[in-house]
Amino acid sequence: MRENPIVLLVYTQRMVIGRTFEMIGNLGILTLAAQLNANGFDAKACTGITTDVAKTIGRRKDQLFAVCFYCDFDNQTAVAAIIKDLKKDAGNAFYVVLGGPQTLHMTERDLETYGADAIIKGEGEESLLAWLKARSGGEEISVPGEILPHENPEYIYLDDFSQYPLPQDEAVLEYAERPLMSVITARGCPYRCAFCFEGGNSKNLRMRSAEHVLFEIETRLQKSRRPRYLFFCDDTFTANPRRLKELLEGLRRLRKSHDFVWFCEGHPGFLSKRPELIREMMESGMVRMQIGLESGADSVLQAYGKQAGPEDVRNVVDICCREGLPQLAGNFIIGGAFETPETLEETTRFALDLLEAAPGMLDLSTTFLTPLPGTRICNDPGQFGIAMEDRDCLTSLEDFPVNRTGELSLPEICRARSVFLTRISNAMKEQYASGRIPAGRIRRDFELAFRYGIAAGYLKFLYGRNPVTVSYYRNLTGYRGLLKEWHELEASEKERFVIQRVPDFSLVDFTALSDMETDILLDAGVYSVKETAEKLAVSAEKLAVCLEGMSRRHLVLFSPCP
Repeated sequence: MRENPIVLLVYTQRMVIGRTFEMIGNLGILTLAAQLNANGFDAKACTGITTDVAKTIGRRKDQLFAVCFYCDFDNQTAVAAIIKDLKKDAGNAFYVVLGGPQTLHMTERDLETYGADAIIKGEGEESLLAWLKARSGGEEISVPGEILPHENPEYIYLDDFSQYPLPQDEAVLEYAERPLMSVITARGCPYRCAFCFEGGNSKNLRMRSAEHVLFEIETRLQKSRRPRYLFFCDDTFTANPRRLKELLEGLRRLRKSHDFVWFCEGHPGFLSKRPELIREMMESGMVRMQIGLESGADSVLQAYGKQAGPEDVRNVVDICCREGLPQLAGNFIIGGAFETPETLEETTRFALDLLEAAPGMLDLSTTFLTPLPGTRICNDPGQFGIAMEDRDCLTSLEDFPVNRTGELSLPEICRARSVFLTRISNAMKEQYASGRIPAGRIRRDFELAFRYGIAAGYLKFLYGRNPVTVSYYRNLTGYRGLLKEWHELEASEKERFVIQRVPDFSLVDFTALSDMETDILLDAGVYSVKETAEKLAVSAEKLAVCLEGMSRRHLVLFSPCP
């Protein structure tokens, strides 16, 4: 075997808005990198848009033994194009191997479509290692899951995937630690939602033990140098109550020695029946959760095979708001099963009702339907009142619909999404402008953003767009305990605390200030509240009213000393 053959494991996407896939990373290639590195290879993981990936491979092509691509539905055309370019430019200078979930539906024809040296179907901890190890030793062998001429093998599922090395964060090419740390606790899914790739294609749910998951988290946190945001990727985090309890107990223990918070996906049908779990999850560090929404029309949810209805969602939203969960996310499918103008209006009213019930908590998003291979909607769209216009999604980066319904054309579905988002956005703006979002919730969103890199929808689209507001909460968070808001001050503190200006003068619109407010900002950092009243020759009551207003507008904070 060649000494430490260099292998690059790649997950790439076409240019997409936000590029969140780069932030979350890809645990699949990190796990494979760990397995290869434990067996004599020098493996690195690379996640990025296609242009960046092509440049990265080009700079390293003379040192590479193999490039291995992770292929899913979204990136299949991009991966095919890159591989063809690589083979054209580099020839056989290094091996090119294709894997990932999209290979489940690949056949012999795809050997020519992609032009890779091998397409290996399934979870690759064993098969990819065997294929590369043989080639590095000069052997030509086939491995389980490898597509060969006239052979279309089954997709390989591993029953016990906890026996392999833990994901290696440091295996990321040009690694720099970020707040987010992805963790997966299970593979597969027991649910069979009509639109979901996991539910339509995966083997039975295979869960790691709570002990093994906690061991991974602790091991990776011990290498960390900053506060972390754990991102539990699997859809089934709450599926097993006993294991969930064990995980929560372990997370509470780990938080005593490590600074982290976490996100997971929760099933509203399950959580509405076990509301006490939400408080336990929050007590162990959960600050953000996502639940399945999809539609506000019960008939549509039943068509999808969802095991939760609108009332379950309402219950979970009410519980989360009452318990003080900082952020609850959810997604609606626009233009999906049996969609009509009436179901769209029902969904919009449902979403607005949820916002009304929990001002500042919900992070709502939308998608168009994607015909993922192997799902019931893809296999028989007519059963769901859908006609596919672009089954392969060649005209869309999830930014344009690829299907129509019995009552809605593609342009009408596209317009409906825009109308939905506008109504949601306007409701959020009205909540903020009218002061209906609790100040503590706004402050918590900023704390999570500054410390853990978690940017909620309200913060991104409302609070965070005002530089004065950002400066206010950055100071309040950064000088925790040293700076206070006006409403936090005790009676004696409202005399002796020093007024501190928050924004830089360049951010202040002095034309919108009264003479008293201008004088207060100019003298900030020098005088106490009592001294300011004496200097301006105003009563304590009048100054208090002025300072309360300036505090609400994020212009001043207060400290015990200059």
